[in-house]
Amino acid sequence: MRTALSAALVAAAVLFHPLKARAQAPAALPTSASLRLHLGMWTSHLSDIRRGLDTNWLVAVGWRGAFGGTFINSFGDRAFALGIERAVSRIEDGRVARGVGYRLGLVTGYDERLVPVASRVPVLPALQLTGDLSVGRTGVEVAWAGKVATVGPFMRVGY
Repeated sequence: MRTALSAALVAAAVLFHPLKARAQAPAALPTSASLRLHLGMWTSHLSDIRRGLDTNWLVAVGWRGAFGGTFINSFGDRAFALGIERAVSRIEDGRVARGVGYRLGLVTGYDERLVPVASRVPVLPALQLTGDLSVGRTGVEVAWAGKVATVGPFMRVGY
């Protein structure tokens, strides 16, 4: 429990620590030039921190402001997500970059264990707040969506 919480706090401190850098306006943020691959994700349920980190076997892509992917949810079921992703702020200092943003979309693969309405509808709306730190083409992303905090690696291709 303390290890996951400590790791999350260290990641947040590194991500948001002030560096001598230039902030880019949203219009100047990187766009379609790079395809972002996400391979792997670990989650922690904020309502049950003692549970520790779960591996969710994520495979996802982000491109031109859209994202899509599949993962094994915390209940052991295959889930799919699709939607838009936006950067709200991005700071770059040479090869080091960090940013915050969000994803808004749809997710499948859940039932009433997540929310009661999920037993009656096959697709749920999803909002996820994100933060990332990257060096060159590789990086790590932390995210929060309701009951779950996640962390996972990513790689940019083609920039």
